[in-house]
Amino acid sequence: MRPQDDEKRQRILDSTSEIIMSQGVAAVSLSKIAKAAGIASGTLYTYFADKDDMLRSLYLDRKQRLAKAITTIDVEGNPKQELSRFLDLVYAYGQEHLDDLLLIREFGQTAILRQLAIPQSEAMRGFESLEVFVNHGIAQHAFFATDYQALLNYAYAPVVEYLIDLQNGAYTSADVPFEQIKQLSLRAILLEEDHD
Repeated sequence: MRPQDDEKRQRILDSTSEIIMSQGVAAVSLSKIAKAAGIASGTLYTYFADKDDMLRSLYLDRKQRLAKAITTIDVEGNPKQELSRFLDLVYAYGQEHLDDLLLIREFGQTAILRQLAIPQSEAMRGFESLEVFVNHGIAQHAFFATDYQALLNYAYAPVVEYLIDLQNGAYTSADVPFEQIKQLSLRAILLEEDHD
């Protein structure tokens, strides 16, 4: 077996992502990926066992990128301030890497994620601190008491949808500033009356 080259592996994953984002998951084929990555089809098997292994690796790679970017909050800090910071981190990441967020969303909204049979513990690797953060916020009576993933969906999903709307020209950031979206998410999550 040939040795692996990290740059080439990343190029394969990036090419796979580009195909999914432009043509959909169903359009992914090993020959298309090899052509887009500028490598021989057989080289793909140096890095991945099969198409499902490649898709699994792509999904987990993008989740890890996201985790690194949005889990830098102080999980034991002021829940309201850190939730606001979390929203800012998701927004900043999405401004630079919206395709990553869209790919994660695509996988989550289609049967592909079930097909790949990625254990929840593996899919959420790198996000463990967010559970600690939400539990801290609940214990401090700052957050609505519910499952941490359900709660964070009220922070994460509106930001992603906002970025999609901006990209699609539904409105501009001058018409609907990010701060408004942020306030909506804070109102959904925080227990206190004053959300400013």
